[in-house]
Parts: sequence; structure tokens; C-alpha cells
Amino acid sequence: MATLYHYMDCPYCFKVRAYLNEREIPYDQAVIERGSPPPEMSALNPLRRLPVWVTDDNKPVFGSNTIIDYLEVVEPDGLLPEEPLHRARCWMADELARDGLLEPLIAIDRSMAGREPGDWDIVVYRKKVRRVQRTLEVFGALLGGREWLVGDDLSVADLAIALPLTIVERYGVDLDDKPALKALRDRLNARYSIVEARKRPGAGPEG
Repeated sequence: MATLYHYMDCPYCFKVRAYLNEREIPYDQAVIERGSPPPEMSALNPLRRLPVWVTDDNKPVFGSNTIIDYLEVVEPDGLLPEEPLHRARCWMADELARDGLLEPLIAIDRSMAGREPGDWDIVVYRKKVRRVQRTLEVFGALLGGREWLVGDDLSVADLAIALPLTIVERYGVDLDDKPALKALRDRLNARYSIVEARKRPGAGPEG
């Protein structure tokens, strides 16, 4: 069986876990602790980054989008639309989520972690929050009146935004004025694939 090497706290690893769960693709998990990479890490990925998918014939595939693209080919009828423009929009949404949401949120987390709000660099904080808010406005326009970001069904685009939508409020970004995105967040959070992606392997129902 294939194995996913991943961190529990990595948003890109989370996306791959959600994708695998959504498609019910069986796999073994190798959860790696930060600061304790396995001896085989360099062989799996010379960049020493996760996630890495090791196929059942022991071939490594690294990078969240590369893993998803690979699985879309070897496991057909996946979460990327066949229509070329819709397919492109899925990857555009993924890039937008990465650069416009995850990147500034990670930057806030790294610069503010462990500090009291009064000790934050407020200039940096406001700059990053504005970027997140502008990006959310774009996603709101992309969503329009639909339930999902691209087409009529859940796709890779929705999985890309699932984690950011869940964590923005902890950084002071309110979704109350964005009811469509708030509803999308709630739909995603209710899905089995997302719930399971948050659980550490072996954890119980509340894990």
C-alpha cells in the first residue's frame, strides 16, 4: 500500500489528507514530528519537505499539488473537472489560497507566536490582514451564488481553501460580513474528509 509522509500541522499536508479521504484512497500514514526527520528524508525529497507520497512500488512523489495531480491520473474520476477552464480555475484557486491566505497567515503566526497582542508588530499584522481580506473578497466573487468554488461539485479548489477559512478568525478576520464564504466553511467543516484530515492517526472520535 502507498504511504503518505506528512506533518500534522502543515496546511499542504492537510490538503493532501483531505483529498485522499474525500476520494477514499487507501494509504498508510507516516506522521513526522517537526525537528525529527526520518533518515530516508533526503532520498524521499532532496528538498527535505513534506508531504511525500510513496507509491506501492516504492517511488516517491513530493509536493502537495504534484501528489494530487499524480493521483488524478492513476485514480481517475477525481476532484479536478474535465472541462479545461474549470480545471485551470481549480489550480488558480489553489494558488490564490496559498499566496493570498496561507502565506500571510503563516507569516502572522511566525511573527506573533508567543507574544501578547500588545507586543505584536502592528504594521506587519495590518498589512498581512489586508492581504487576507482582499483575497477573501476575490474568493467571494469566485463563489458567486454557488455552493462550491468551481462548477457544481466539490473540487480541489474547495479543499485548498478549507483550512484557511477555518483559521482566519483566530487572526482577527471576521467572516460575518461574508455569509457565502462562511457557509462554504461550514459545509467543508461538516465533511467527513475534512474532519478526518484533522485527526492524528489512532486518535479517537474527538482526536
